[in-house]
Amino acid sequence: MEFHLRDHTADIAVESCASTIEEAFVGIAEGLSKAHSPNSTHGTKKFGIEISSESLEALLFDFLDMLISERDIHNVLPIDHEVSINQEKDIWTLVGTYYGIPLETIESREIKAVTYSDMKIEKNQNGWKLYVVFDV
Repeated sequence: MEFHLRDHTADIAVESCASTIEEAFVGIAEGLSKAHSPNSTHGTKKFGIEISSESLEALLFDFLDMLISERDIHNVLPIDHEVSINQEKDIWTLVGTYYGIPLETIESREIKAVTYSDMKIEKNQNGWKLYVVFDV
C-alpha cells in the first residue's frame, strides 16, 4: 500500500494505490492523518468504528467524514487504521479501528471536510486506486 499527498487548488488531495480495497481505504486514511500532521507518531488509545453505506463511494466518503468527526469528538488525530469491508446486496459495511494521538501533544492543521469533488475509485489489474480531495 502507498499513498501520496497531491497539490490541489486551496485544498489537499490524497491518492492511494493498493492490492486490496481495504489497503486502499487505509492508505487514504493515513494520507488524511499526514495531511493533518506530517510528523505524527504512534497513537495511545484504540477506537472502533462501523459504517454502512449504499455505495463504495459513499462508504469512502462516510469513513473519512467519520474520522474527521472522531477527531473533533475525541480531540485526537486518528492514525494506524485497520479496516475490513464487506458488501451484502446493495449495502457496503466497513468495520475498523484506529489509534488516537491527543491533539494537544502534536502540531497539526485542520482539515475541514472530505468532498465528493474529483473522488475516484478505480479497480485495475494491479488492485485499487483511490483519489480524494479534502477541504482545508
